[in-house]
Amino acid sequence: MTEQQIAAAWNEQPFPLDLPESEQAAYIALTVTYRHYRENVLTREQAQTFKAQLADWAHCPPMERAAQLQYALANEWERGRNGADVWENLRILFIEYGMLMHQRCIDG
Repeated sequence: MTEQQIAAAWNEQPFPLDLPESEQAAYIALTVTYRHYRENVLTREQAQTFKAQLADWAHCPPMERAAQLQYALANEWERGRNGADVWENLRILFIEYGMLMHQRCIDG
């Protein structure tokens, strides 16, 4: 993810036009991470660790990717229960998680 894309996630902007589709789930998870940092749910150290994984999504190990996706899914689901329009985010996160689990089955 580029610095401009990371900055857009901080401001919870829609997907940047140059963001690859393969990084949309990571972008959503990064917006969740930043929101939780601002709300003091996550410490600075935790947020920095999450950011490092999410900003380099292609090289993030599968178990960490799964954990990031689960965290984002649970929190976006909760936002939806509280009235936020998160259906597209949930769809993207769920598909990414499903693809990750499918790949895990193939790899054994």
